[in-house]
Amino acid sequence: MVSDWNARARTALPAALTGAGLVVVAVGMFLPWLRSGAVLRDSFQVVGVITTLGFLRGQALELVLRAWFAIIPAITLSVVLYALGFRRSGATLGAAIAIITGTVSGGATVESGGDDGPLGIAATGPATTLTGSVLAVLGAVLIVVNGRGGTRRNAGGEP
Repeated sequence: MVSDWNARARTALPAALTGAGLVVVAVGMFLPWLRSGAVLRDSFQVVGVITTLGFLRGQALELVLRAWFAIIPAITLSVVLYALGFRRSGATLGAAIAIITGTVSGGATVESGGDDGPLGIAATGPATTLTGSVLAVLGAVLIVVNGRGGTRRNAGGEP
């Protein structure tokens, strides 16, 4: 009974950590990322402004910028894969999402500086997204590591 609980805890806790991290990433993406006077913009609004102004028109980074809108559906796909029993695939997708969002939000968090100017990076959204990314990567790594434990067992023959 205790070993059964330990086995469930080994799979449930990392999954909960990854899921919670991905939820925090999603929430952080909708929190303020840019401050322009009295207006605060979330990450999607920032991407929309950059796209509308055409700063990256015709460059490879434009595709990366547009891919930002696919992160929420990718988070959903990661959770669905895990729920359907594809734990390592869901964890791998979740880790990839968390690495991408963590890199972007980490850079924005470092560059945010203080809140003294009328124009700048707001720290709330990037810091929240970075925190969720760290949690999601940690949970995904634990899922993959725990998932490999079952492959080491002797499938047949002598114990």
